[in-house]
Amino acid sequence: MEKAIIVKDVVKKYKLYYDTKERMLDLLTPKSYGEDFYALANVNFAAKKGEVVGFVGVNGSGKSTLSNIIAGIVPETSGTIKVNGQVSLIAVAAGLKNDLTGRDNIELKLLMLGFSRDAIKELEPEIIEFSELGQFIDQPVKSYSSGMKSRLGFAISVNVDPDILIIDEALSVGDKAFAEKSLNKMKEFKEQGKTMIFVSHSLGQMRQFCDKILWLEYGMVKQYGPTNEVLVAYEKFLNRWQKLSKKKRKQYRKHALTYQQKILTNDAGHIIPYWHEEELKLEDDYREVFVSRIAQIKHHNAKIYDHPTKSSTRKVTKKYLDRVFYIKMRIDLNGQIYYLLSDKKSTKEGLIGWMKREHLQSYLHLEIDEDKKTVIFTGTGVAYKHPWGGKYYRVFNSLKAYEGMMFHINKTEKVGRNIWYRGRLDDEDVWIHSNHFTEESKKKIYHI
Repeated sequence: MEKAIIVKDVVKKYKLYYDTKERMLDLLTPKSYGEDFYALANVNFAAKKGEVVGFVGVNGSGKSTLSNIIAGIVPETSGTIKVNGQVSLIAVAAGLKNDLTGRDNIELKLLMLGFSRDAIKELEPEIIEFSELGQFIDQPVKSYSSGMKSRLGFAISVNVDPDILIIDEALSVGDKAFAEKSLNKMKEFKEQGKTMIFVSHSLGQMRQFCDKILWLEYGMVKQYGPTNEVLVAYEKFLNRWQKLSKKKRKQYRKHALTYQQKILTNDAGHIIPYWHEEELKLEDDYREVFVSRIAQIKHHNAKIYDHPTKSSTRKVTKKYLDRVFYIKMRIDLNGQIYYLLSDKKSTKEGLIGWMKREHLQSYLHLEIDEDKKTVIFTGTGVAYKHPWGGKYYRVFNSLKAYEGMMFHINKTEKVGRNIWYRGRLDDEDVWIHSNHFTEESKKKIYHI
């Protein structure tokens, strides 16, 4: 089948300047100022006549830049674009002059496309009717909402009957009824065998409308192929992306831009692609999930209350000291804070009683992750049944015999500022403080 669009090794470079002075120096002096930014890096893809190709990617991936280059609005820095037919770009406010009225914009755009005065006079009522702007058509475009601008741009573009139609987020604004009307018009074009590029964040519309998907990321083609195949991979990525911290997203971008430079210098074969999961370990993002608040009793002089409002109390005996309790409830009674303690995570079981906050040492108990990793013993410290366990929960009183051995971790938690690792030692599930592993092994954290 005949190709309608052929994009080969397209690069788009911009210069980013710190201020106006730097921009002027770059223009007037031989020395180069500013930082090179590549919106597109060696992009390749082809669309057959009659195909609908969707562009997806997180913000800043180069979707709009590529759309504008294909439409002939923005020139490419290098590479080639071959387009067989007349192209019309539909984007919010694309090509509209704010100081002109909607009607004047229709006439100006059609004149620029080579239409005669008679043809414009014939097309104008159809465009105005499709736009549903009514009396606003004779108001300046600068007074329009983004939805109204999108309506006008869409109405002009579809009524000039282009061979290739590029829709860049034009259906993301405005009301649902107009979006449905626009989609129906696009379906008509599809039935007529017109080629379309569809840029949208609506994956539902993509599935409904597109034959193929081009997934762009940091100006590079990450995947290109059938809609169902690419969108499944893209949705999986989005689910991970939305869970990443700002720090992890910066790391991801840094790794991507390193790979981009390798592509631009034809050296990409020497490094692993930045999206390779084993290299980046997207799922291993650090997180903190609140588990509980835990406490230890400070001294034997404290009292345990059956309830803060009752006078009956019990003494703190030896069995209560050096143990860890879960705090199940907090009461502020006449300015005095009381905590309800339990020796089990369950709310109903293992309740001990109420104690004053001043008699307890308590910390937030957070889950970090359940990743499998390995560290090496220093030979110091002890092992507990629970993180921050106390003497009552000691399993091994000394780890000297395990110096230099590897400890396989299956869970990491934080108590206050302290990190604890859980794993099996001599067929026992134990918790060990991070201080008792070598600094070198903690830096590496051997993943298994």
